[in-house]
Order: sequence, then C-alpha cells, then structure tokens
Amino acid sequence: MKRKKILQHIGYALLIAAIAAVLEVCAFNFKPITTSFGWRQDETRVFTSEDIAADSFVNCFVNADGRIEIAAEGASFTIGGLNMELNTLRAEFEAEGVSSLTAFCDADKEDKTVTLYDGAMNVVVDGTILSVRIDLNGEVGGTIGNIRLIVNNYQFQFSWARFIAMIVVGIVTRALFALQRPIDYGIDTSAAVKKEENGEGQA
Repeated sequence: MKRKKILQHIGYALLIAAIAAVLEVCAFNFKPITTSFGWRQDETRVFTSEDIAADSFVNCFVNADGRIEIAAEGASFTIGGLNMELNTLRAEFEAEGVSSLTAFCDADKEDKTVTLYDGAMNVVVDGTILSVRIDLNGEVGGTIGNIRLIVNNYQFQFSWARFIAMIVVGIVTRALFALQRPIDYGIDTSAAVKKEENGEGQA
C-alpha cells in the first residue's frame, strides 16, 4: 500500500475519533454541561429516611439503630407527594444483606422502573414523577442505613465503550462504501463513446 493511501486511512481514522469525541462530550453529556454553565435550572433534591412517611413502610421498619430492616418478603417504602420533573436518579446507602433497590416511579404519563446500586452512576428516568416506591432486594433481616436518593444531579460521564463503538461504526461504514466500486467487465467504454460521437454504427 502506498504511503499516501496509508496517510489517508490514518487521517480518516483521526477524523472519526474526533467526531466521536465531540459527540460523546457535547451530545451524550449535554445535560451535565448545560447545567454546569447554568443553562438548565433543574432542581437537585436529596431525599433521606426523614422524608419517608411512617405509614409508607411495607414489610419493613426502622429498627433501633435507625436502619431500615426487612421484616418479610416484598419489603418497600414510598416517597410520595413529589409531582416534579425527575430526569436522573441515584442512590447512596449502607447495605447489609441488601443487594440493590428497585425504584418504581409513578409518572403522569408513563411509569418508570429502574434499579439502583449503592454509589452507582445516575440512571435516567425523564418524566413528571408523582411518587417513587423503593423495593428492597435482599433477605429477611437485611438492612440499609444512611440512605440518600439524589435526583437531577447530573454527572459528566465519558463512556469509553460508546466512544470506541462510534469509531468502529465509522470505520466499518467507510470500508463498506469502499467495497461498493463499479464492476469491471473488461469493456472499453471509451471506444464506444468515440464511435457514437463520430456517428459510427448509426443506421
């Protein structure tokens, strides 16, 4: 392969990488960037155990240590009276015998269900949420403490997997287009064109 051709391929790969980087930063992290510049006014709120109504506990309770303890299967509690635009949701908690939380978000149009892990990145909800029911995924006797449900606190997250996937798609697309070349049947079309221009072969 000629040096010029190699440089062309390298240049195209760098262009695809640059476009992928711009998309990852500006498109997939649009909300964190606009929020950091003050262009979005989404309200960030943090809910703790103090925001949980006593009568909303089902098959669980607050024990003497102030931790929420599972008393039977199907343990859950509800944070109601929200009626707010909830775009992202994240949970922080100390768990013993509880693997994760499942959040059932009661929305005005379409209900959402997401799984929350301690300290994990935001999960996207996007909707006007009326209330959130939290199911505790664990065994009887399992507990969680110092729970914090954080909504609309956008985090910048550069996804290397998505970045690499975009580069691969770009390179594969170029390769497919490169393969779509006209088939050479060995016919000298230039000679036929000349004959037609000179009026040869006409009746």
